[in-house]
Amino acid sequence: MKYIIIDLEMNPIINKFKEERCICKNEIVEIGAVIVDDSYKKTAQYRQYVKPQYNPIGKRYEKLTGVTNELVEDAPYFAIAMQEFGQWLKVYCNKDEALSVYAWSENDRRQIEQEVTLKKMKLENYPVLICPWYDLQKEYCSMLGLNRMITLRAAVGAMGENFVGRMHDALWDAENTARIFILSRDKKNFQKVMDPVLNVLKPSSPMTYSLGDLFGDKLKGMKVE
Repeated sequence: MKYIIIDLEMNPIINKFKEERCICKNEIVEIGAVIVDDSYKKTAQYRQYVKPQYNPIGKRYEKLTGVTNELVEDAPYFAIAMQEFGQWLKVYCNKDEALSVYAWSENDRRQIEQEVTLKKMKLENYPVLICPWYDLQKEYCSMLGLNRMITLRAAVGAMGENFVGRMHDALWDAENTARIFILSRDKKNFQKVMDPVLNVLKPSSPMTYSLGDLFGDKLKGMKVE
């Protein structure tokens, strides 16, 4: 068994392409991934920039993601980028080995499926799209007993650690998601690390708590990723 932890950065398709936007509102401009083996050790990492087909990356999204038009100028378009991603997976995953994909929210799976449809590609040609996908954000929040989703940065902070690298960078987001995934698979260590959070969240009195109560103002206004 291998676990693929994936993150994507995207650029909106502009309103000029109305019919296309009815199918898919964004294009992937960066793929980040980490492979975790069945002993929950990271074995490989991957980054691929992707050149958008419909319009250049907007300045707002260049600033947000760090993915500039210069970076994607010589990058492959989506179809080729997905083929190259598949080839990379084959290097680290045996042909008959079971794969599971984890991402922080359901948005990444939905984006790939919609973009595959928009660009008239065949889903079955990409093994990473036909294996099981799981929403680690939802799973993690459930483990903490939270009734709302929290950001990736807040989730790392709840572990008592700092976010490593740059936020909204596909590889660094995948790396931080992998850290959460690995911890969540070690039930004993998860309980030990998360005890301060879990104890505060226990319904021992009528008062309710949130991660905002634990970490204060620095979590306020964070956008869910």
